[in-house]
Amino acid sequence: MTSLVIFSANVDRMAKFYGSVLGTTSAEESSGDIRVMSQRDEVLVHSVSPKIAERITVTSPPEAREDVAIKPIFDVDSLVVAVGFVEANGGVITDRTFTLNGLVRRDVLDPDGNVIQLRSPVS
Repeated sequence: MTSLVIFSANVDRMAKFYGSVLGTTSAEESSGDIRVMSQRDEVLVHSVSPKIAERITVTSPPEAREDVAIKPIFDVDSLVVAVGFVEANGGVITDRTFTLNGLVRRDVLDPDGNVIQLRSPVS
């Protein structure tokens, strides 16, 4: 199982993005954060404080945040379907796609510009 905490100034938008792309359900936490879960993935979208949110600039479409040390990878049943939900929910599809170990992999940006990878078996 993949478990991830993502901090965002727009919790609802990010939860909708991850829920749609990963084909999961979501539940609001008592704190106002939103947990997005499936059989294999758990993403907690956690709100940042208003003081930090003031310093965050998110463009539309988002620009890649490539100065971070991690890139989450999520397995999806259909890469074509998942990628279709990326742009529909405020993300960006990048040109980076490749096949490795029997999996087709595609880098995308979430609405805040975080780079994530989606992968599914070669069909």
